[in-house]
Amino acid sequence: MVGKMFLCLVCLSVLGPLVYGQAVGPAFYENLSELPGVYSNVESYYLSSYDRTGGNDDGFRGTYSQLYIDKAAEHVIFDEDGPGCIFNFWFTGTGRDLHWGKLKFYFDGEEKPRIECEAKEFFSGRYEPFVYPLVTHSFISSGGFSCSAPVPFAKHLKVTTEKTCGFYNVYYQLYRNVKIDSWRKEQDYSGLINLFQRCGSDPKAVGESIEVATKTVALAAAGRERPETELLSVNHGGTIEYIKINPLYAPDKYSLNHFNLRIFYDGESAESVDVPIGPFFGSGLGEADVRSLFVGMSTSGAYYCYLPMPFRKGIRISLQNRSHEAGGQFFCEIGYTKTFQAGKDGGAVGYFAAKYNTAWPITEEKDYVLFDYKGRGAVVGQVMTVEPVKADRKRWWEGDMRIYIDGEKKPRFHGTGHEDEYQGGWSTFWLTNPYSLPLFGQPKTEGLIDVFGQVNGATTAYRFWPGKIHFKKSILISTEHGNHNDTPANYSSVVYYYYVPDAGD
Repeated sequence: MVGKMFLCLVCLSVLGPLVYGQAVGPAFYENLSELPGVYSNVESYYLSSYDRTGGNDDGFRGTYSQLYIDKAAEHVIFDEDGPGCIFNFWFTGTGRDLHWGKLKFYFDGEEKPRIECEAKEFFSGRYEPFVYPLVTHSFISSGGFSCSAPVPFAKHLKVTTEKTCGFYNVYYQLYRNVKIDSWRKEQDYSGLINLFQRCGSDPKAVGESIEVATKTVALAAAGRERPETELLSVNHGGTIEYIKINPLYAPDKYSLNHFNLRIFYDGESAESVDVPIGPFFGSGLGEADVRSLFVGMSTSGAYYCYLPMPFRKGIRISLQNRSHEAGGQFFCEIGYTKTFQAGKDGGAVGYFAAKYNTAWPITEEKDYVLFDYKGRGAVVGQVMTVEPVKADRKRWWEGDMRIYIDGEKKPRFHGTGHEDEYQGGWSTFWLTNPYSLPLFGQPKTEGLIDVFGQVNGATTAYRFWPGKIHFKKSILISTEHGNHNDTPANYSSVVYYYYVPDAGD
């Protein structure tokens, strides 16, 4: 017994403390019931070809399309020490194929790449194990070539392109005190493929029976007796597993932007969610066919949200009419368990929240702010809607996304334009070909018009960040409206996140 204890102590002293908190790589998707976990040893990052001078040369000339060119004359687009994981990477080209040659992944200092493939073959959807729907080409994600197959690395990862690739971005995470295995050719993505293929059903594995509350409601106009109707109220701990709302009439864009879903936790008077149901379920332009992993809507069925919402003492959920018109009927269904999931391995359990912002229009020469929060938590995803103030005021899409974490002066995330950040590409092609995929999409556009050979119009788009964007002190998510904030437009947005009320919890 003494010998075994001594051996354990020796192992710990050599390896150091290992924190098995948030699952890494493909394992992240295996138990999405743990999505509310907030961890201090996870950091998210974003690389892109944005113009470092502040101009708009984000990939056109290839000036910033690589970090450096190595001794083998390969263009290095990613070079990081692990442990870590790339959760998503994206390129765009001028047609169906990418014409810059081979994509290569070098793991843990190896001289020979474990992944080596012609770019157009890699994104064809047939290159195993990187198959559809883990990868999408430009005729699926409308101008973008995107890969959402997680690629974990233990010690180091270098990714190169054979020639200058033009526009690109990479979303990845780094971890402290975690031991993980690097990607291998035998990597099994079958579970993730199945998960992506059944969007619209609950992606979580709920291990206990679910209580179901249903209610048919009709909302009075604002200022009348009952503009708000309670959907659920419980006075014990538990977790909301899903919320479904099915309009029993044909709602228009105005009503879906004025009927708000509201959520209050643990008897608090301040709501954690107060968001119009259209944007909350994925579209700020009225009903659309949204089929993401976590939220969705249909023009002929129920809207859904499968993001877990734990609560310690109680929860109250209501639907409120903010318009001066009487609302139609809704059939509402909420599934919940009576268990509040405890924190795992040093992680805190976050409360789900959603922040809705608008600027109708934004005209100032400063970024539109989607989210500005002080405290500890993790962002899950976002929905953004843009409507031009005039048909000829175009090129708002040139605005770059910027995300600042924990007070950093330089944005941790810096994008190259709206269509790129939502994994599409080339504004006219993007706007004229809506799409909805598990982690990102542009499900609806409207009012499209040709303005001197370039299409302009309104759009709504969404993106989810696997692994979440963790922050310890603060986070600021903003975007330019046009290059140098020079294009007025109507912006609205929702950011989904988990927050820790008490950092010591």
